[in-house]
Amino acid sequence: MSHYRRRAGLCAPLFLAMTPRVIMGVILLQFALPIRAQAPAPLPPTSQTSTNTVLLPDRGNVTVLKLDDQLRVSRPIEDGKALTFTSSDVIDGVVDRDMHLKGRAQIRRNGAVLKADEITYDPDTDIADLIGNAELSKGNVVFKGPQGQFKVDAREGAMQTPSYELRDNRGSGKAKKLTIAGPDIFVFDKATYTTCTPENMDWYFTVGSLEIDNEQKEMVGTHGVMRFFDVPIAYIPYFTAPTGGQRRSGLLAPVAGYNSNNGLDITQPYYVNIAPNRDLLLLPRYMNQRGVMLGAQYRFLDTKYTGTLGGEFLPYDKQTGTDRWKYDWQQRQAFTGGVGPGGVPMPGSWTGYANMARVSDNLYPTQFSQSLAGVVTNQFRQEVGTTKGLTGSLSNWNVSARALTFQTLQPDPAVTVQSPYNVLPNVTATYNNRLTPTASDVSGKYVTLPTGPATSFSTDFTRFAYNIQGHLAATAPGVYSQADRTVVKGAMALPQVTPGYYLTPKVSFQSNSYNATPFNTVGVAPVQGFTIPTFSLDSGMAFERDAAELKGFFGRDMLLTMEPRAFYVYTPYQSQAQTPIFDTADAGFGVSQIFAENTFIGNDRIADRNAATLGMTSRMIEANTGAERASVTLAQQQQFTGQKVGLNGNIVNPSTYSDTLGSGSVRLLGNFSADMFGQYNTQLNRFVQTTVGGSWRPTPGRSLNFGYRNVWSPPVQASVQNNQSFTPSATTTDQYNISGQWPLSREVSVLGRWGYDALTTKTLNTLLGLEWTRDCWTFRSVYSQILNTSQITTTQILFQIEFRGFASAGSSPVDIMKLNVPGYMPTSKPIPPSIYENYQ
Repeated sequence: MSHYRRRAGLCAPLFLAMTPRVIMGVILLQFALPIRAQAPAPLPPTSQTSTNTVLLPDRGNVTVLKLDDQLRVSRPIEDGKALTFTSSDVIDGVVDRDMHLKGRAQIRRNGAVLKADEITYDPDTDIADLIGNAELSKGNVVFKGPQGQFKVDAREGAMQTPSYELRDNRGSGKAKKLTIAGPDIFVFDKATYTTCTPENMDWYFTVGSLEIDNEQKEMVGTHGVMRFFDVPIAYIPYFTAPTGGQRRSGLLAPVAGYNSNNGLDITQPYYVNIAPNRDLLLLPRYMNQRGVMLGAQYRFLDTKYTGTLGGEFLPYDKQTGTDRWKYDWQQRQAFTGGVGPGGVPMPGSWTGYANMARVSDNLYPTQFSQSLAGVVTNQFRQEVGTTKGLTGSLSNWNVSARALTFQTLQPDPAVTVQSPYNVLPNVTATYNNRLTPTASDVSGKYVTLPTGPATSFSTDFTRFAYNIQGHLAATAPGVYSQADRTVVKGAMALPQVTPGYYLTPKVSFQSNSYNATPFNTVGVAPVQGFTIPTFSLDSGMAFERDAAELKGFFGRDMLLTMEPRAFYVYTPYQSQAQTPIFDTADAGFGVSQIFAENTFIGNDRIADRNAATLGMTSRMIEANTGAERASVTLAQQQQFTGQKVGLNGNIVNPSTYSDTLGSGSVRLLGNFSADMFGQYNTQLNRFVQTTVGGSWRPTPGRSLNFGYRNVWSPPVQASVQNNQSFTPSATTTDQYNISGQWPLSREVSVLGRWGYDALTTKTLNTLLGLEWTRDCWTFRSVYSQILNTSQITTTQILFQIEFRGFASAGSSPVDIMKLNVPGYMPTSKPIPPSIYENYQ
């Protein structure tokens, strides 16, 4: 039995690792956002018997560690079972009748603390009078005032002109009076609230009255006024809001922005908390150039199923005069058996899924999507499917079925988007068996390497259908209105793996049969099937040595590796010129594809191969951590006979020559990284593929990125069988991208992206962003311009102001910033509270 040591960062042998004024009213709806402040809990009841009271004597300047259940990480102690501690410079009174604590007086119980210069407690009335520098703290909530009066056991009381801190969200404020009306109810008169520090009171919220229910995690306020730099910007006569992160029905923050397609674009979400495992989000949306759109999203979750159901409807579009709509339904369900971590079905379970989405017209995503990914979506799918894992003697078998149709949009009149064939239906059965599966040893440090035969077998039946009618140009390759395809595959491999080398011989076959109905029989020959075997031999070795000469450069022990790999594949030639294409494409030519058996992806083509590929990879690795600092790969393929099978018929003049591939990556200690890939053709004396990318991220919030890609495509031959016209050779991609984020000062940070197409001499996308972060608020703004089609350019202006720990307004540009600027990091980050923060 062979083993290899699992290394940090390497979970397989090295050779396997190849692969200044806010818009008025924006705060009117903030009361519905979750406010993370936790209202202070009243003092727990204390026993009136002296046996449950411990006096802490004064020990001068010696620090006394005091018991605080706030620091407990186990189950908390009940109030009735907790001890009460008192301390002061002087204590006098009558036991069980009267108690006077003078000088640094304290009463502590179960994490709650009463402090004052002097405390007088009468057990008969249960009243504790706090005189001078009164303070009440419980958990992460602190109240301070000149004096206060509390009923200790009843947990009621009052405090004049208090100030308070809600340390969960760094909130603070003042009030004319605090009344503790019950165990978990706090009432403020004429209060303020802010998350700013006293030195930078940029914004604050004032209320006539504010009631916090700490048990229900809810606050209710009246006559609220929002002030920003002392300027009142919003008035709210009545509001209610949660005080924690619990889900709660109510209005959410509005989303506002400007879009060149729709003008002023405002969405006012309303959240409905139906049940712990179900909720509904209502999304009324106003666009001044188009009208009012109604949207909704319903989410549901259960032990056996989960999913979302959403839709949008615009009754009348002012610009088009038509109704516009969209729906989207996604669901996963386990009919029998269970679902493991990550939603992976358990062995033997029967599962199903649905993924249904559709829009009213070709330009719907371009004109109404609120995300960059949605703007460029040209295809929506409607798919349902099911999978069953068999049990018992058939436990190595899985059967599945699905049905799939497509809605392919044509947003650009100058560019035709080909539509795939609909799949009605697809039924598969697969068998997989490995006699010695991969397994970890008891310690978990070693892995038993896979050796012994591995067998696989599958059958696949698919009915393809397409209503061509007058849409022949937009049809997927192939001119068939309907076709049945049966595919049978089988393979047997015998991997031999050791820590120093591996050798994997493999024999496989694929058999295709068709029954196709052409849309027009003129010029279309009968469909041809095939049965083709394949033999492959994959091998590799791994060598490593200590690179002492690199320690002076990197400051740590390094390893250098050499990993040669040899791959041979033989597949006999069989003409597939009369075989249609339904779901197959060229796999491209890259470092991973050069070591593949087939040069096509899909089931309709098997490339004839008689070729050997040699490759070499060298890596620079940190010896202690396994982190890869650099790698270089070179690969070259030698074809002993030229490949004759092409995607659209036979290749007329096949060549045995193969391009040379090279790739490299560098990860330096100064947070500089670079990646490069090149495909060089000596016959053309040029690189036919070039990709270069680099980034420098010296510190969080600072990043510069660069990317370049150039692709030259060879000519594509015409094919009547596959509805493919002749395409001459040309450079199809020549694009540049520059992006970055950089602070101009401690408060202001800028970011941007520019994408340019050298072939069309057009700017593909532009993004300019600004982040202004102060002590307690952050303003973000983004201007973006995207070339959607040859005739449509979308311009967006997004802005958001975020009041830390309270609310935010506007349309958050954070997502579009992350998508466009690699390494982007928001400048404002919430600091989580610590259990030691209010330690008494």
